Amino acid sequence: MIKFSIIIVNYKQENLLKNCISSIYNTFKSSTFEVIIINNSPENKLTRFNLPNIKIVETKNYGYANANNIGVKNALGKYLFFLNADTVIKTDFLTEFEKEFSEKEFGAVGLGLCYSDGGFQPSCYLENNFLNEIKNKKLEIIFKKNNAVKKSEIEKKYSTIQKVDWVSGAGMIVKKDIFKKIGGFDERFFLFYEDADICKRLNDAGFDIFYYPYSNIVHLKGENVNAEFNNITYYFSKKSQLLYYKLHNSFIQNLMVRTYLIVKFSALRIINPSRMNILVFKLLFGKKND
Repeated sequence: MIKFSIIIVNYKQENLLKNCISSIYNTFKSSTFEVIIINNSPENKLTRFNLPNIKIVETKNYGYANANNIGVKNALGKYLFFLNADTVIKTDFLTEFEKEFSEKEFGAVGLGLCYSDGGFQPSCYLENNFLNEIKNKKLEIIFKKNNAVKKSEIEKKYSTIQKVDWVSGAGMIVKKDIFKKIGGFDERFFLFYEDADICKRLNDAGFDIFYYPYSNIVHLKGENVNAEFNNITYYFSKKSQLLYYKLHNSFIQNLMVRTYLIVKFSALRIINPSRMNILVFKLLFGKKND
């Protein structure tokens, strides 16, 4: 019986994906699982893996949310385990996870992530509104600047299982029946904010979001974005941010974030008239670029 369906979206990350798959099969020994790979780069056919319970679904790139929904349609497990390709599993935690959560009607559980050096990586956040996004960004900056004292305080704060507002989709588990009940990922989010959106909808439906710190998953954050499309991913992050605010925040919140971005990208368009800055500037005034 399949308990966990591990769903991984691949977009031009075959080397990272191979390491991820290897870590899954070398580490998870005590639970029945399957691996479903959604290959969003059909021009690069994936090498078949000679491993049990593994599927590769070839599809065109209609976005991360769309690909994960396709993965769910192929999933047999009770639990949907969404995992980034740029990760490495270090701990066999699935049995303990099931003991902890099998009787809980949770919405989503965010898994503890770490950097390649083993250091704690933030993966749970405050609900997205204008002020909270500033706080979330400050959290990321603390780790980028390697502030040892503050890092230690944050790591201690998140050393136990607890309720949070939303969790990173880089490593996230949802029960399949609840995932389907709320309609899965919103495919209007091509890239970014789809994890925050589904957590918000789960919470609104009465399901709590949890952070689980005992999974020890290395996440090579930043390495999942190929240099060739760095600019366009930033554009999608802004597009998704505006969509999230439209769906979940008040008129005032929408006005605040749009005003901030207009001021920022009006200046950037002059100082650095790059393609990305111009695309975002047009986006803010309702002009379609895609």
